[in-house]
Amino acid sequence: MLFMASLYLFVALPILAAIVRRDDQGFVNQMKVLINLIVVLTLTVGIIKVVTGNILTFNDVVFQPIFVLKFIAIVTIVQIAILAIRKMIRRYLALDIVTTDKKLKGIPYARLFSAFILALGYFFVSASRWTKANFNLLTPEQIIYNLMQPMDGVDGSFIKSFIMGPVVGASSVLILSGILLVYMRRFKLKIADKRQIHSWQWKSGWLILMSFVVFGGMTMMAAVKIDAAGFYQYLTSNSKYIETNYVAPTESRLEFPKKKRNIIYIYCESLESTATSKAMGGQMAENLLPELTELSKQGIHFSDSGQEFGGAQQLAGTGWTIAGMVAQTAGLPLKVPIDGNSYGKEKGAEFLPGATTLTDILAKNGYNQMALFGSDATFGGRRTFFTEHGGVKINDLLTARKDGRLSKDYYKWWGYEDSKLFEYAKESATKLSQSSKPFNLTMLTANTHHIGGYAETDMPKKYANQYSNVIAFSDHQIAEFIRWAQEQPFYENTTIIVDGDHLGMDVDYYKAIQSNKRHTFNLILNAPTAVTANVKTKNRQFGTTDMFPTTLAAMGVQIKGNRLALGTNLLSSEKTLVERDGLKKVNDELSATSKFYNNKFVYDK
Repeated sequence: MLFMASLYLFVALPILAAIVRRDDQGFVNQMKVLINLIVVLTLTVGIIKVVTGNILTFNDVVFQPIFVLKFIAIVTIVQIAILAIRKMIRRYLALDIVTTDKKLKGIPYARLFSAFILALGYFFVSASRWTKANFNLLTPEQIIYNLMQPMDGVDGSFIKSFIMGPVVGASSVLILSGILLVYMRRFKLKIADKRQIHSWQWKSGWLILMSFVVFGGMTMMAAVKIDAAGFYQYLTSNSKYIETNYVAPTESRLEFPKKKRNIIYIYCESLESTATSKAMGGQMAENLLPELTELSKQGIHFSDSGQEFGGAQQLAGTGWTIAGMVAQTAGLPLKVPIDGNSYGKEKGAEFLPGATTLTDILAKNGYNQMALFGSDATFGGRRTFFTEHGGVKINDLLTARKDGRLSKDYYKWWGYEDSKLFEYAKESATKLSQSSKPFNLTMLTANTHHIGGYAETDMPKKYANQYSNVIAFSDHQIAEFIRWAQEQPFYENTTIIVDGDHLGMDVDYYKAIQSNKRHTFNLILNAPTAVTANVKTKNRQFGTTDMFPTTLAAMGVQIKGNRLALGTNLLSSEKTLVERDGLKKVNDELSATSKFYNNKFVYDK
């Protein structure tokens, strides 16, 4: 936005002023300035990309004094070189922009169409950059899925940032380029050498051709940003990997204990074990999760390395909130057939009707179930997913407004703050525990959502970066709730699981950390001792799909073969798919289209 505003003030505004005044000479002068600016900056950027060492590198931070000085130095050198070259050329060839004598009639549709093509190309590039900046490790499944979903419950700041970025930018390009191209009908290029004078004017056909060339270049840039090759694979391939490795979670494979255990499952938005210190296995200079890592001494934490804290690999189709929930409750990635499925978008729509989930299994075994969200549960299809699978009772932002806990217009961040979420979770857990039936309380935090997280008023500001403070405060909030639960009568027969729903999407925060060094956090507390004894917790390669059978096992359920869906019980010695086949193969196979997945789970044929 700062760049667009600067461009408008220092370049576009003077040109528009000349057009309004019909000041042809002023317009010509401003166009010469604009052309010179484009050439100088293009050459400067080219030098930046080619030159390495001490002149200018991408590690320089924009607007720092050293960066500004280096940039000005390169621009000055380029400008002097251009002036020298121009002076040499003028000895043999003179170029100038002059007014044409032709009368202008009719509406210049071709020029307006060219402006539209340029604006569309700009929109593609801007939208791809916005998407990459907001969602980072993006996959075709995530893009297609979210394009199909309703906007109910989405944080308004995301919509606003998209409108103020790609939409406003493309609209500005359309208006400015349209005005410019139409007004340029009044001018022609005069070329004079020693023998004769030539004049040349941009014809409509040439303008359209050039606009399509520019459009093609911008579209290719956008395609690279959103991994168009991945889209092609997703739309054209067919893998039998899911069909071959899927283990149906039938009742005959499961044996519940005589006294069924309660489960409290806390999905922590974007929580990574990356937030622990490097000495512990994370990537931070200081441990941002001191309370959860202390609590882990009482339970089980699976690490991908020999260090204490690591976590799950993010598999294809599991990298956003509802996909992470599907992975952990159904042992499946979330895949979207291109020929259509609304996943809860429309009334009466079904969400993976052919899948058997954790909540389906618990419902058949007499559990009372509640899902607690601090936002509108409609977003992402969560309401449909949980109500259709096990008839889970939804307690979300709309519920809190309806029952009077919040005012009808209350809205903070994505709905209401995590401090309220855990307050309501205590009330819900207490009420659920008063029934003679076992219970499942599932909840999703939101404060650590990107970008920057939500800073509650009483959040300590220990670190310079807001997101670090939000992560640390979330650590405290989750741990405080767990300590409360441990003091309740129901805790003796209750397993608590804390798991990151997916990797964080705050691009700037994680830009210095390689993606293969980032893993979602996991913690299992109060599982039966007989289940957790002698369990291998380090050097485990796994995905969040493995949490499906692992959760049941942590509740004391015996699983025949220790595999359900695509997941493996981590509390057993059975190898996961990632351990058996390698991360690359698993991701490649899950990234491809699966007719079996579509037919069995999506359409329930």
